[in-house]
Amino acid sequence: RSGRNVFNIRRFCLIIVTGKYTGSGLAKNLLHIRPARFPSAQGKIMPNTAASTSGVKNSWRLPVRARHNRAATRVLASVSYCPHPDAIKRRQEAEALRQQRAREQSEAEMNQAMGLKWWEGSLPGNMIAVATPRELDILSRQAYAAGRGVLINYFQEDCYACRCLHKKLKQLALDNPEVLFLKVNGSNDALRPVFEEAGVTKVPFFHCLRDGYVLSRFSASLNPEKLSLLRKELLAMARARKAVNA
Repeated sequence: RSGRNVFNIRRFCLIIVTGKYTGSGLAKNLLHIRPARFPSAQGKIMPNTAASTSGVKNSWRLPVRARHNRAATRVLASVSYCPHPDAIKRRQEAEALRQQRAREQSEAEMNQAMGLKWWEGSLPGNMIAVATPRELDILSRQAYAAGRGVLINYFQEDCYACRCLHKKLKQLALDNPEVLFLKVNGSNDALRPVFEEAGVTKVPFFHCLRDGYVLSRFSASLNPEKLSLLRKELLAMARARKAVNA
């Protein structure tokens, strides 16, 4: 008799959690209940009347105490629907991602309405899209004089990987205000000599410079390993500046 009571409690909890009684294979595996114990009408709760259950084999009804103790039912339901901390965290992350995508979409639409390209829009204060080799040289020298590191991003207008990485670069620029980000567009005829002089043959490509010397050359993308390398180089430049200031 105690075994039957445990079985009934399991079935009752299933109804409270899922809102319906189901005889699916998943429920059988979760509750470890033999299929023979399930009603023949799969996926339905048999009405609690003698007329409707008289012709069904293995018909099922809630225990009498559970049917009449509504307060206990409400308490059990509240416990069953109690959100898990991990579920709350996932919902918060999903909401933050949704808001970020909405902001990016709004910004893209505004840039399109203003006739701006994807790399022109609103940029952080330490990120500049240069237009000429002279501007690149002047901004680099100013950064060297201030003891700042320079990250040159070589890209092209029709490069999909460059466009996808642009959003991440803007965030990295905000996280590393001590580094000057300079974007060089290879689709600009005036900047093609810069590509040839630097020996850049693929994009997106990066040069990390300090005091006029190239510290590292590498390609990067949204690949986790490539992003890790980019963050590592930015961290190295930040540490070098702190060491000089100390």
